[in-house]
Amino acid sequence: MAISVGVIGAGISGLAVAHHLKRIFEASGRAFELTLYEKSDRVGGSIRSERTKGFLVEWGPNGFLNNEPATFQLIQQLGIRDRLVVSSDAARKRFLLLDGQLQQVPTSPSGFLKTPILPLHAKLRFALEPMIRRRDGAQDESVAEFVARRFGAQAVARMFDPLMSGVYAGNVNTLSIHSTLKVFAELEREHGSVVKGMIARMKQRKAEERQGAQEKVDELVTTSRNPMSGKLLSFQNGMGELIEALAVRLEAHTLTNATIESIHGVDGGYEVTGQVAGGPLSRRHDALIMASPPQAGALLVAPLDLELGQLLAAIQSSTIAVLGLGFTQDGIADPLDGFGYLIPRNQGLRSLGVLWSSSIFPNRAPNGHKLLQVMIGGANDPGAINEDDSILIDTALKNADPVLHFKSEPIMTRVFRHRCGIPQYNLGHRERLQSIAQRLQHLPGFYLAGNGYHGISTNDCLRHAAELAERIVGAHPCV
Repeated sequence: MAISVGVIGAGISGLAVAHHLKRIFEASGRAFELTLYEKSDRVGGSIRSERTKGFLVEWGPNGFLNNEPATFQLIQQLGIRDRLVVSSDAARKRFLLLDGQLQQVPTSPSGFLKTPILPLHAKLRFALEPMIRRRDGAQDESVAEFVARRFGAQAVARMFDPLMSGVYAGNVNTLSIHSTLKVFAELEREHGSVVKGMIARMKQRKAEERQGAQEKVDELVTTSRNPMSGKLLSFQNGMGELIEALAVRLEAHTLTNATIESIHGVDGGYEVTGQVAGGPLSRRHDALIMASPPQAGALLVAPLDLELGQLLAAIQSSTIAVLGLGFTQDGIADPLDGFGYLIPRNQGLRSLGVLWSSSIFPNRAPNGHKLLQVMIGGANDPGAINEDDSILIDTALKNADPVLHFKSEPIMTRVFRHRCGIPQYNLGHRERLQSIAQRLQHLPGFYLAGNGYHGISTNDCLRHAAELAERIVGAHPCV
């Protein structure tokens, strides 16, 4: 008898878990029925690449770091390895906007000693980190609390605040250290110091490389988990290529414009009901994966388990607007030699950061042109998402002009709004995940996927999707 699996939500997580389930079932010769439900008219969620007036503009992520084997395994399975492009060497140069000037983020100890990002007294405080006593207990801390305790308040305001605003569009005072920069908490717990721990891990990794202990999935893969040591990768026509390859693979199993209105437990499985283009929808599945954003999924989950629904509803997301701005070559005086820059919240500007997209990857702008990507909004500015396009564009230009020196107006503008944008792993997120796991034990055959739980990056989503597919197959050996 065929096993029936349903996946609600066709973002990158839903697509990836469906792909892996199909791959495993086909390889084992097992009969299966797989249905992927997507409420919109397209799959991919926030990942979308759009070509406008010759500019390649990303709706969401611009790429992924080359430190996740699961991502490369998926790319190889889809046969799109030859479509990969590596970010330019210039993209290793990243900046912060401080006091009206761009300051390059140091990537070496000597660079750190010379950088004006931190004043001398703050550098000395930073250097004292190995002597700061380890905190006992497993109580959660905000990123701001942890960094201030170990490195000083200036490190929060001038380094980690823009980092968390740029990556999570979040508030450094509410984001959990254990759920965002958890490696820092692990290093303190294991070595008593973040710096000592980083040195120890570097030595361990080099020893493993010398002994050949690291499995090499692809020549582009690095074993380092340090984002500053990795390279950003994408595809020749943007991240949308990954979505397109998955969409082709899963076309026969995908229902778009499908609105799921309710989920009911029935006959040892789950029945989903709703509406699809052809009319009413009602299907039963042995296993069901909720791959939609937590707050959206909460409404469907609550009738199954009220407490689980409340836990999902508590995982908030920040709204964010992403602007693509295209210029002629001489329309921006700055050479854009680097990745771009992030902006601390204490600088009084509304923009979170500016990526120099045409300097990161080839083929992002026509010859003789430049492309910027600007982020506005986030947890500290939730109202930005509701501003008119003209206001957002004007804000982006005014915030960036003193730094980049515009000589002309952009010849291409696009504004993308993500109302359910980046999940916020706020204080208590780790404990919330533990409670969610406990509630799921009462719902056999029901699973959660997506960036609301174990990591927000494309790599995080793809790794978890592969692991989840294996777990589902193992939990349903036969039906």
